[in-house]
Amino acid sequence: MPACLRVNSHDKMGPCSRFLNYDRSDDFNMMNQRFRIPAFHASSLRRFTLILLCLCLLPTTLVRADKASDDFQLAIGLYKQNRWELATEMFQKYLKNYPNHTDVPLAKFYLGLTLVNQQKYKEARDVLREFVKQYPQNKNLPDALYRIAECSYLLDDLKTAESEFTDFLKRYPNHALEEWAYPYFGDVLLRQGKPDLAIKSFQRSLDRHPKGAMSQDAQFGLASSYLQNKQPDEAEKRFKEIADQKNHSRASDAQMALATSLFDRGKFQAAADAFLAVPTKFPESPLGTTARLNAGYAYYDLKDFPKAIEQFDLVAKDPAQAANALYWKGVSLKAAGQLSDAITTLEQAQQAKPSPGQQQLIKYQLADALLRNGKPAQAKTLFLELVKQAPQSDFADDSLHFATEAALLTDQLDEAAQLATRFEKEYPQSGLRLHQELLRGRIRDAQGKPEDMQAAIKHFETVLNQSKLDNTKLLARLYLARSYQKLKDYQKSIDVLKPYLDDTKTDKTTSEYADALILQSNNFNSLQKFPEAEALAKTYLKQFPNEPRYDQILANLILLTSKNDKPTEVDQYLAELEKRKPNLVLLIQTLRQLAERNYEHKQWSRAKQFFAEIVKRGSASPEFPAGLSGLSWSEFQLGEYASAATHFEQFTKEFPKNPLAAEASYMQGRSLESDQKLQAAVDVYRQTLQQFVPSRYAMLSGLQAARTLFQLKKIDEVNKAYEALLEKFPKPDNLDKILDEWALINYEAEQFDQSDAIFRRLVKETPDSELADNARLSLAESDLIAGKLDAAAKEFEALQGSDKSDQKVQEVSLYRLIEINLEQQKWEQVEKFSKDLLKRFPQNEYAAFARFHQAEAALYLNQIEAAQKELLALTTKDQIEQLGKQPWYPRVWVLLAETYFRQKKYEDVQKTVDQFREWDAESPFLYQAEEVLGRSLKNQAKFAEARKVFQKIIDAENSRRTETAAKCQFLLAETLMIQEKFKEALLAYLQVDIQYKFPEWQAPALFQAGMCHEALLEWKQALKTYQDFLKRFPEHELAARAKERIKLVQPRAQK
Repeated sequence: MPACLRVNSHDKMGPCSRFLNYDRSDDFNMMNQRFRIPAFHASSLRRFTLILLCLCLLPTTLVRADKASDDFQLAIGLYKQNRWELATEMFQKYLKNYPNHTDVPLAKFYLGLTLVNQQKYKEARDVLREFVKQYPQNKNLPDALYRIAECSYLLDDLKTAESEFTDFLKRYPNHALEEWAYPYFGDVLLRQGKPDLAIKSFQRSLDRHPKGAMSQDAQFGLASSYLQNKQPDEAEKRFKEIADQKNHSRASDAQMALATSLFDRGKFQAAADAFLAVPTKFPESPLGTTARLNAGYAYYDLKDFPKAIEQFDLVAKDPAQAANALYWKGVSLKAAGQLSDAITTLEQAQQAKPSPGQQQLIKYQLADALLRNGKPAQAKTLFLELVKQAPQSDFADDSLHFATEAALLTDQLDEAAQLATRFEKEYPQSGLRLHQELLRGRIRDAQGKPEDMQAAIKHFETVLNQSKLDNTKLLARLYLARSYQKLKDYQKSIDVLKPYLDDTKTDKTTSEYADALILQSNNFNSLQKFPEAEALAKTYLKQFPNEPRYDQILANLILLTSKNDKPTEVDQYLAELEKRKPNLVLLIQTLRQLAERNYEHKQWSRAKQFFAEIVKRGSASPEFPAGLSGLSWSEFQLGEYASAATHFEQFTKEFPKNPLAAEASYMQGRSLESDQKLQAAVDVYRQTLQQFVPSRYAMLSGLQAARTLFQLKKIDEVNKAYEALLEKFPKPDNLDKILDEWALINYEAEQFDQSDAIFRRLVKETPDSELADNARLSLAESDLIAGKLDAAAKEFEALQGSDKSDQKVQEVSLYRLIEINLEQQKWEQVEKFSKDLLKRFPQNEYAAFARFHQAEAALYLNQIEAAQKELLALTTKDQIEQLGKQPWYPRVWVLLAETYFRQKKYEDVQKTVDQFREWDAESPFLYQAEEVLGRSLKNQAKFAEARKVFQKIIDAENSRRTETAAKCQFLLAETLMIQEKFKEALLAYLQVDIQYKFPEWQAPALFQAGMCHEALLEWKQALKTYQDFLKRFPEHELAARAKERIKLVQPRAQK
């Protein structure tokens, strides 16, 4: 079991290479006194047992007269005397000469054992396997199976051994050899990475033979298995129990294993104590020196370099370990910063007869110590010697890398670049790839050209992103912090600096630390993490009170406390800054930033205070215009409009050429307007429009002048203001919006012709505007209001079919088309546009309206079933609740009754009218449905009932003197006519003609009155009636019949 100890080479760089500060863990394992804690084994016991068992199995001497028996007995005798080679030859000769002799099975078995004793495990296994195969019933079969597994184990054929031990233990669980089999089986499992199974095997061995010959090895194996099974606490507990038993055969091994486990877990102090217990508790153990060396490693990892050096000094007394111990003493001195002593010690190590490998490492560490000690030229020479002497050694790449570093430190940039190129060529797979990447970045940074800087940034980023070593990352952090900040990648810059700033061992008195604090504070500030930025600034001010940048950082702190909403501290630090009499520019810039921040956060009073401070310091400051502008704005936001107007006016007069002058003039108008000085505001707006064209604020002023005049209700001047604006800015970016606003203002003022004219201009000048469709819609509705139905319909149709029209415009256009075609009774068009509206916009606000009129159109187009289906859908409970208040809804019942009438479903007509009456008995439209009911009764020859219904409609307040009443009067007369009640019918017909002014019903009523006169034989009256009809209704469809009647009646009237 390896100690798994490592050596760190680079720890803290000296002042000559202050950023060169990283470790290369595991770089120097060649210098480690690697040791292997004895794993589970029982070689001495195994050998003793093997001999003992074999002797027990030997046959007693037999007196046989035949030669075969003599040869067999000779082989056995040689075996007993441990003459293995001779025994092997004799067994092989016997088996060759007497293959059928009775002792052949036993001879083969002992031949296998003889080969085992000669450590010829493969040959032994082959012989024993053949024995097992040929003699499966032999009494020695269990022993052979065991020995076969043992041979596989000793051949490191672990997978086979696992199978063979499993087979043996399964078949012969109580055999005497199972005492040895279980420990070996456990070791096989352990060495195959199956510690959980190994634990079971070792534990079984101990359970069955707690005091057996293999118990101590099994105990050690069990502890080792727990360790491998990642149960270090249990393992260490068992190792300690073994180590505490002085007579235990594995005590010193267990102590070493305990120390190693603690070391591997990073418990270096406990590991050091455990290592030092080896020479103390087991002074005769050969592991003592190795244990001290490892204790030195533990102290080294604890950075307890004096104690590490003490152990290495003790180990150095052993000539065999002197070179290695002195090497590590030198490395420890170097890590402790004692570079001169380290150099001396490493030079001593060179004289301690190191091995060739050790010589290279010592030279490497010596060169490194020289480099850290500010002697890069000497270091470069040694590094290059190492590369030349052993270009393929483990540390050749390290040496060339640091030779490049040394060249850079001596400003030999060309040589450094050449060495870096050589490194890439000769060691492309080096583990120093990231260190070399960092070094290349430093070289490119030192070369200084823009393209070099970009390349350097990439190198630094690569190292930061890929390195796993803290010290290497520290280099990248220190070099990259400013680079990331310049790239505005503030979070990465924070990530770069944080480990350096948080490290308790960082020297906090250096200028580099001050730089890091400032950089980090700026990073947090840029990320708006103001509390963190403030804390870092305060740390700087406390740590560096006399540093030249103090005033600047104090100014930064003022701004940070402002960002953290600490006004009291702002005032405190601002007073301190003024007291220090800093550069006036710094003070005024600080005031401006304070003012602007407070303004941004709508803290108008504080903003006004700081802007006023800038103004107070006079117009000589370049910040004065910004201060005056900010003061004006702050007053405006505070509602101090009079002061704001005054200061905006001052700005405009004093700085008419300033880029902010137009804005100030505009804001002067806004201030006056907000102060309800509307006419004064208009005057300023007009002046701004004239003075500051083409400024955006001139355009805004012209627009605001128009709006303010609208407040003054001066519509004529409003129109002039818009015209003046568009004269100065004929094609502003928002021309469509200006025209739309102008048109709507005229619309509100009921200047409809002017509104329409502006809308037409909008459509003409900005046809692709998103407002153009609304303008066209407004124009179309104007035509609709003016009764220009065809023109309106044409525009609505174009709008509803245009992909430039938004959804609302398309919906309204379809709605208007339905209305227009209803008015014109173009039922096919009503149906078409209703369907289009419902299909394209099923959820629109006019959907129910469209459904109803689609049904109405279907009825007029004699699509009775379609109409009825839709009308029924409109009379469900939820539809009644949802739509019942719509002005058209009562007509649903009327039309539904009409559909039933046309289908001659007179009972359904009655039911529908009843439902209508139940829903709203007071409906002013109920009489229309009752008219349908009357007709249905008439068609059923229920004349008396029909006349009742008709008379009710004629007399009702809602229907009195309506066309429906005229129709009902006519139908009432018709029922009388049908019943040949001519006198009553005559009077009823004449009522239609006399009492109503609806020619549609008057004409047929008058004609029918003539027919009644005829039926009553009143020829003169009939003639007069027909003549009156022709005079009043000469174009009526009944005119021809009236003429015929005259021809028939006239002769009779003259008698």
